Amino acid sequence: MRPFFSIVTVSYKDAWAFSKTARSVFRQKHNNFEYVVVDGDSQDGTKEITEFWQRNGLVDKSIHEPDGGVYDAMNKAIDLAEGEYICFLNAGDIFSSDDILERAEAVLSSDQLDGCLAWGELNGKVWASWHPGEAFKMSSLGFCHQALFVKTALLREYRFDDRAHKTDSDTLQLGRLYANQAQIPLIEEVWAIRGGEPGISANLERTRISILDTLQSEYPELTEQSASEIIKFRRACSNTAEIVRLLDQFSERFRAHLALMVLDTLFQRPSKALSESEVEELFSLCRTCLGTEWNSEFDRLISAQSKRAKKIGETRDQKDNLRQQIKEFSAQEEKRFARMGALTQVGSSKRYTVALTSFPARIPTLQFVIRSLVEQTTKPISINLFLGRDEIPNNNWLPSQLREFESVGLKVHFVDKTAHQYDKFLHQSGLNHDAAYVIVDDDVIYHPHSMEKLVEGHERYPDSVIGNRCHLIGMNGDGTIAPYASWEREVKSNQPSFALIPTGAGGVLYPPGFFSKASVMSPQQILRHAPYADDIWLKFNALAMGKPTYATDLSSGANWYHRYTPTMRVGTLMAENVSLGLNDMQIKQCADWLSERDPNWRNLFLDDTLEMA
Repeated sequence: MRPFFSIVTVSYKDAWAFSKTARSVFRQKHNNFEYVVVDGDSQDGTKEITEFWQRNGLVDKSIHEPDGGVYDAMNKAIDLAEGEYICFLNAGDIFSSDDILERAEAVLSSDQLDGCLAWGELNGKVWASWHPGEAFKMSSLGFCHQALFVKTALLREYRFDDRAHKTDSDTLQLGRLYANQAQIPLIEEVWAIRGGEPGISANLERTRISILDTLQSEYPELTEQSASEIIKFRRACSNTAEIVRLLDQFSERFRAHLALMVLDTLFQRPSKALSESEVEELFSLCRTCLGTEWNSEFDRLISAQSKRAKKIGETRDQKDNLRQQIKEFSAQEEKRFARMGALTQVGSSKRYTVALTSFPARIPTLQFVIRSLVEQTTKPISINLFLGRDEIPNNNWLPSQLREFESVGLKVHFVDKTAHQYDKFLHQSGLNHDAAYVIVDDDVIYHPHSMEKLVEGHERYPDSVIGNRCHLIGMNGDGTIAPYASWEREVKSNQPSFALIPTGAGGVLYPPGFFSKASVMSPQQILRHAPYADDIWLKFNALAMGKPTYATDLSSGANWYHRYTPTMRVGTLMAENVSLGLNDMQIKQCADWLSERDPNWRNLFLDDTLEMA
């Protein structure tokens, strides 16, 4: 049976961003789709995570070969696709919720439509498309292609312009579809969130050349100089005199398209540079150019801007609410530290460092986590925070309250591209060579004795992994690992056990040298076997090294933490890892990996499980 949708991801040297996109597709409740991946022969782990999802039934087709750029890759995907409609959700992009495909099917099944176009979001800004017509060609009127669904047959007829200099082929294609009477209604809802990485259109000069080419090919009456002035107006609202002249010349079609672009631009930030008289003149000319279409076009624009403003207002209210929660949380933490008074410092011969990572949504509350680590009874050598520049470019993006901790041991490390939760150790560069390495989470307020308990465990069992929160791995009668949801949670033990798995939320101490093993640190191996579960990956590597886990006495009765931060639920992997069975997929992959290295590993594991029972 032909799938209703073909979801396509095009990627090049962006494996970790692709992992985020694939997870979003995996979460979709609607399942009548195929997933197609086109990769430009990346050597960064993209092929490996594609294979992970192929083994687990998400990816149906994939290509890994050199291409001529993003639009060439998207054309390849069109040839591969078998779904009735295509949506391009490229590396780093995600759907805004888990029911987007259900919503799209409801729209597309009700009428004989060629597609539908919803809104998109990037860095909190909303792309609110409002004009369903050919004017998308006019200096990139703007839309979110990640929220566009179009009939596959139609895209085979109107393919992307894949010449090397083109950056606006998606808007050009959409304009041509509308010009040929394609029925693609607008949906005034945010359906997709674009990845934060700058796309090809971020190159302003290349984009200028591309749009210049589009304007002159689609509107032959334009000179190169006039086309350049249109681009300048779209970007900075400069030289309105030339726009006024153009609105009074050439064909009715051209003037109508230019009028729509001008109207759209007047609602953008650059228009603040215009005087009131300039705005009035431009509005008047637009009304004349649009003629009988003025009322309907203007009503659509106002409706879209109103709903966009409401959406932005809701986001602002959420941010205000979070700020208030953080303020209250901060006051509560101050009272707690005041009640604690001076802590008794516990010395130890065992040296250790602490590592964690974070992402933009949790940065506002990260200061509380860091403070709880600074205030430990056993002090670390350093607290190492690893951040991806693709999400947080530099120190200036961090709150001053967080940066203040740099004077008391916090070290902030920026890497070019985030590897998400794996940033906690992939870049540690020798920190674990002769010191224990403690991994913690970015949403937990730790008790002041948390690190002390880990270090005590390390002193007793120096070759074991030590966890403040451990689960007992369940086993089936046939020797296979039981589903994760059935495991006994938060258990403690009197001795190290291979049957225990520590979780990063409570803090996990790894002995010196653990992260010197090549397999532990291989992004390709991680992406092939456990792209979303560092705890599972590290557990199976510990088994490969013959290192058991010891659970401290905090691993019982939720004693392993004080509380969560207000941003705890943002970006959590719990829903898909547990509820959707993603943990079990990764456990199986890791078990198969370990079996290839050591076919007899289960024997010791099973004996140890029986002892624990």
